Amino acid sequence: MSGRNAIAVSIGTAGYAWPDWVGPFYPENLPAERRLAFYASHFPFVELHSTFHRNPSRGQLAAIADQTPSGFQFILKVPRTASHEQSVHDLRPFRQAADELAARHRLLGFVVEFPERFTDTPSHRDWVSRVATGLRPYTTWVEFRHRSWLRPRLGEWLRDRGLELATLDGPDLPTSFPRGAFDLGTRHAYVRLHPRAAGTPVDSPDALLREWIARISAVPAQVESVHITFNNCRGFESVSDAVRLTELIRTGVPCLRLVEPPARCPLTQGFLFVEA
Repeated sequence: MSGRNAIAVSIGTAGYAWPDWVGPFYPENLPAERRLAFYASHFPFVELHSTFHRNPSRGQLAAIADQTPSGFQFILKVPRTASHEQSVHDLRPFRQAADELAARHRLLGFVVEFPERFTDTPSHRDWVSRVATGLRPYTTWVEFRHRSWLRPRLGEWLRDRGLELATLDGPDLPTSFPRGAFDLGTRHAYVRLHPRAAGTPVDSPDALLREWIARISAVPAQVESVHITFNNCRGFESVSDAVRLTELIRTGVPCLRLVEPPARCPLTQGFLFVEA
């Protein structure tokens, strides 16, 4: 790491409106319409998972953007019709709806989650290119789940199409794309943390978070930034894990530069407690 600038690290979660967060994270008396602004006082971005299941309208995205302070960002998950069904039907209205976020300087980009069955074949490579064209000019990360995509210069192949590589942490399977594949040429990495086994919290044990800190601290020189989202949507684990990782980086990893929320709120309030 000697001789290079500190790597910018942004931490967020997939979604923000989970009922189980009320009490441990959101104060009990906080109105639902103020939860996103509260979230934005703790994290610099959120991945909107709901857009995977249904195309958002321009009005819906404009309304949530207006609930957030200047500097807060959204990553939108591309509809499953494009990633899983290989249909272009929703791509144009999806991108046009996202224009509302971009106009308000709230759009960080998109993430495309391809399924395990989406292997590296000529037809699938063509589909990746077609999706990339449909989502321009916005930053788009692609997440491959099958190991067949692991090949030299993958990052360069993606960048030629205006894409970046996302990496997944989840269950270990023989066919899985490897976690932490930062050496494939990506510049702006996106890490999506899922439970490694069914029913296991992503930070169990705490050593897993330190494992990711070590991985990110050792990324190749071409990596300029890393976005990390916690995608364990059951219970309270995703937000508590995100808070814990934030604290670990803030208190002693000089090679990493934590991207702070737009209006930082202290993490040591009564509604949220994390063990040191």
